[in-house]
Amino acid sequence: MANPFYVWTTFSGAKSACGYYRIEVPLRSLEQAKFAEVYYDEGKHTKDSQLALLYSDVALFYSLSGAPFLHQVKTLRGIRPGQRGDIKLHPPTLIYDADDNTDFVHPFNTTYAHLGVRDYPDGRLLRPGEALAFTDDSGKEHIAWEDGVSRYEDIIFNIANNLKELKIRHEAIRLCHGATVTSKPLATYYQEVLGQKNVHIYPNTVVIDDYDQIPVVRTDQKIRILWQGSQSHYIDWWPLRFAVKELAEKYKDKVTFVIWGQWFDWIHDIIPDSMVEHHFWTPYEAYKLKRGLLNCDINLCPLADNAFNACKSAIKWYEASIWDSPEATLAANTITYSEIKDGKTGLLYNNPQEFIDKLSLLIENADLRKKLAHNAKEWVLTNRTPENTTSALFDFYVETRSRQKREQGNPIIAPSTVEEMKNILTALR
Repeated sequence: MANPFYVWTTFSGAKSACGYYRIEVPLRSLEQAKFAEVYYDEGKHTKDSQLALLYSDVALFYSLSGAPFLHQVKTLRGIRPGQRGDIKLHPPTLIYDADDNTDFVHPFNTTYAHLGVRDYPDGRLLRPGEALAFTDDSGKEHIAWEDGVSRYEDIIFNIANNLKELKIRHEAIRLCHGATVTSKPLATYYQEVLGQKNVHIYPNTVVIDDYDQIPVVRTDQKIRILWQGSQSHYIDWWPLRFAVKELAEKYKDKVTFVIWGQWFDWIHDIIPDSMVEHHFWTPYEAYKLKRGLLNCDINLCPLADNAFNACKSAIKWYEASIWDSPEATLAANTITYSEIKDGKTGLLYNNPQEFIDKLSLLIENADLRKKLAHNAKEWVLTNRTPENTTSALFDFYVETRSRQKREQGNPIIAPSTVEEMKNILTALR
């Protein structure tokens, strides 16, 4: 590459799903396509890392916040363009990446301790000193988060501090030259609410070769139905508990519910132990291998219709569709799963009764499962692989970089600053 395009980023991201999809996959794809060369800082903050940052064309920050990050953004924005001989030097173009709308974290999510600022379900901003309560099915009120009292691990819930951090994050996002997000609703939120107008939708992208396709021998003929998720998905599962109970009774000798991740007590109360196969979370390095070894037939994607979920991607559908024997997906009919065409690439449900009816169809009709899964795989391979997403991301980087350079203009070196510039450039060598 005659004139390499350099991207600097905060970390490689291989140890988490977010880092894998938002850092590793896009930047590795850019390198493999020979669009860019990448420097991974990974928290080292060494002299070499700082030089790499200053010399980069794009600095990519994944979901960072806090006063030190805002200070870094302001400092980089304040650097004037310089010149060494005939080479014009511009500070890096700053890109903020996110895959969630952290302004609307649900109270059942443990990250609410340090991100929570809103009541549920109305989305009202909380005032310092308030407590967030909910009422259970019996009408009893429970305090979920009390300002200055409730805590998760070593984090004490502090509304004033969370509101301050929210304001800092918003300012940093606006000051960046652009942002990349996973979905149209999140892009719209950044543009219309946060004021970051330059937003590119880079969808979560699957690299098929990263998933180990290992043949699995089954010991029974039961239909395997997968749900995976963390504690934060309690709000998605809970409304379906009676539907799941009815299905468990109806198909007690025909299905196995494969639960991967959080174990909710109500599952034990509703589904007989003989029908449940529970797997604890694995370190993310083993996730893609484990995902294939579960060897399921049906993939469940329940999702509550709220502001936080609306900005999510349909990654669970993508991952269910890429296997040699892909899975048929039943998902909530929300904007998150609007890419699924009901009856063609998956099934969508609107209420618990439709969940029962459509999951029954999938259990009883192997040909339907095969058709939906095949069509879904075809769609994902056509729309959500690096071959289909990388070029647009690179174009966004290049266009944003070019705009920044035009706005900064050519370096102007006054006589009084020549010696200063020499010293700086000498230090950067």
